[in-house]
Amino acid sequence: MPKISLAGPAELLTILPYHLGFQPIRSVVVACFRGARLGLVARLDLVGPELAPLAAARLLPTLLTEAPTAVALVAFEDDRDEALPLLGALADGLDAHDVGLRERLVVREGRWWDLHSARCPEQGWPVPELADVPAVASYVALGHAVLPDRSELARLVEPLARDAPRHDLARRSVEDWQRRYANAGGWSRRGRSGRPRTGRPGGARGSGRGPGAGRARGAARAGARFGVLDDDLTPLEFLVDDALVAWGGVLRGDIVGYGIEHWLPALVGPLRDAFVRDAVIAWLCPGSSVFGPPPDVLAPALELFLGPGLRLLGAASPQDRLLGDVVDLSGPEQRADGRDDGSATEDAGGAGSAGDAGEAGGDDELLGDDGGGGDDLEDLEEPGALDEQDALDELDDVDDLGLLDDLAGDDWDAWEEATLPHVVQARLEQVCRLTPAVHAAPLLSLVAAVAWWCGDGARARVAVDRALELEPGHVLAGLLRDALDGGLRPHRCT
Repeated sequence: MPKISLAGPAELLTILPYHLGFQPIRSVVVACFRGARLGLVARLDLVGPELAPLAAARLLPTLLTEAPTAVALVAFEDDRDEALPLLGALADGLDAHDVGLRERLVVREGRWWDLHSARCPEQGWPVPELADVPAVASYVALGHAVLPDRSELARLVEPLARDAPRHDLARRSVEDWQRRYANAGGWSRRGRSGRPRTGRPGGARGSGRGPGAGRARGAARAGARFGVLDDDLTPLEFLVDDALVAWGGVLRGDIVGYGIEHWLPALVGPLRDAFVRDAVIAWLCPGSSVFGPPPDVLAPALELFLGPGLRLLGAASPQDRLLGDVVDLSGPEQRADGRDDGSATEDAGGAGSAGDAGEAGGDDELLGDDGGGGDDLEDLEEPGALDEQDALDELDDVDDLGLLDDLAGDDWDAWEEATLPHVVQARLEQVCRLTPAVHAAPLLSLVAAVAWWCGDGARARVAVDRALELEPGHVLAGLLRDALDGGLRPHRCT
């Protein structure tokens, strides 16, 4: 995998927005280290003194499961000292569990302060310019961008507005595709409970018939080519193959622009069938016991139409991750049924609060790279107070904070593999923005599943929240919300 190096705390706080995907506002970011390698990173909304112990207590169990050797706290505040209550509560909690607090930094108005250093000047140090931090270029090359705040993530998956010119046509087209799918036998019969009895379109697993079986025979022939269907395909097989052709084309970038709108019915229509939806997720997220392997009856078609190049290999193996997992632990707001609704607001303040409405909400985003190696953070020295440039030069003496190692040679395959999750997520989000809301919940649950698997809990959270707004009883979205609320990380489910 391509590797990136950091030269000290100033560079760490500079790349954190790229790590998160958005600019933290009134937040504390908790960075866990194993030796010198960056592990789990958590973001919490700032809270007042009355809620800070609760917010810290809620986050600590997740941090402790990572067994960090040291932790750095980085606060992003608007007003002086407003982050101190949460910083203090987190520091006390870490100390109570014998976890070393390596750094306690505050960023405000373009400058940063080291609260651990008696030599930190009163005016602090300027946050480095992006052009002066080489790691920023590597993040950008890997597809990372910084949105203005967390709320902008929700706009990436917002379904097509009802007043959009093509909304009604798109909705009718999807519904027409679903009618043809139902007439072909694609929906399982439902019992009195309203739940599908099998959820499998066409034959049992491994039966040799059903969607993809005819394609498997065709692919075995020497003359089989992409998009050439067997003459003996059933209508159901044809429709499922049609859907997988569409998904393969969109996710590889072969279908773009208005082409996506043309294929929208085949993209969105079959996702109401959990069997097809979960098969696509299983293909994109291989190796997960949560989603399981692709069903035998669809595996040949998935292999042909999506192909191995779209399997997000290594996403669940922390030692192989380029960057790290993002797990979103949204702060609870009490729902009518007594459970946490997982909603989050960037500036509401209140990570883990069930208190006053003005301070409820909040969220944590966690990301990490659990691999070993790298130099020990004990070599990191404090910057001096008298000479700002000398202080920065002193930080440059640190060889590697352990986030990643330098890219050796021109390993373009490694870069392509590392950027694939971002590319796939961006293309999925584009389909979301073209999909009418009435048909968007199954697609949003797929987007959330892929984002969670790729370690991007912030994106998974906004997709899950929107899916549950549209369909509160959506099963997969509810399961993913529970995983995010519990801080469950994909590599713990393999």
